[in-house]
Amino acid sequence: MSQAEDQHRAPRPPKPGETPRFCPACGGQLALQLIKAGEPERLVCQACGRVEYLDPKVAACVVPERQGKILLLRRSINPGRGKWVMPGGFVDRGELPAEAAVREAAEEVGLEVEVGPLIGVFGTHVSPIIIVYGSLRVEGEAEPLDETLAVRWFAPSQIPWADLAFDSTRQALTSLVEQRGWPLPPVDVDSE
Repeated sequence: MSQAEDQHRAPRPPKPGETPRFCPACGGQLALQLIKAGEPERLVCQACGRVEYLDPKVAACVVPERQGKILLLRRSINPGRGKWVMPGGFVDRGELPAEAAVREAAEEVGLEVEVGPLIGVFGTHVSPIIIVYGSLRVEGEAEPLDETLAVRWFAPSQIPWADLAFDSTRQALTSLVEQRGWPLPPVDVDSE
């Protein structure tokens, strides 16, 4: 690959199980070390001693609701390309989760939302932790924008359970329908 091609390569998030090799502070080599008894080994820079914690990523989502329907978007990127999720994304440093959910709804589907009560916190051993909010106010017309192929308002009975992108999406929407007293998802839908 040429240097020009390398500079135009699309960025990608870390893959589950991917381990950094170099210190982000000084560039030194990272190596596993036992720092404290009873805890797992940690990556420690052999040059400056900085500990690199492999913490999970945190994402924040909002489920826009309008006239008894919820808005979902079809992802245009991997993982989960072509599958349905609620608007959301990674929380940036210095940003509160509710702020990230509002920002992502504007970026992905063009809606101005006011987040409502917490639906819950979800995740799996290999996925980010997602913080999911309901919505108090939804303004604007939804349209597919950043990282989005399509948007659609779903009645509770129309939620595409078999076509959701992630286990955490299914967990969040299941919690929402339970909280609202809507029809529960079918039990025979395969999960990731």
